[in-house]
Amino acid sequence: MVNEELYQFMVCDYFATGEGRTLMLLITRAYPKQEDYATESYFDEDGFHLGELANTAEFRAAREFAEEFGGWYARGAENLSRKEFLECFGHHLPEHIHKMLASEDQPGNLNFKQSFHFNYS
Repeated sequence: MVNEELYQFMVCDYFATGEGRTLMLLITRAYPKQEDYATESYFDEDGFHLGELANTAEFRAAREFAEEFGGWYARGAENLSRKEFLECFGHHLPEHIHKMLASEDQPGNLNFKQSFHFNYS
């Protein structure tokens, strides 16, 4: 199934006895990098032709998550739908970000990263 969302919603909720809990959130458009294209973009008499992508937005979001938070946490990261993300983790977002994502009129570009660590021992 292809994800039709404008954004990719990545989350890792890591916890371990004695280590506490670390919650990492990433909201991204997961724009492709040059290496994400299977074929190169080119110009011809008809104009500019964008190359064909070699991987999905989900893959690019997972890579961005690993780059931001590290490979260890990326192993446990999940890519959620907007609805799932807002229901489970929306209360961790700043109010204005939550309102923007809950509305149908979303901003054209948003890149949001947040990490929390709790330890009560």
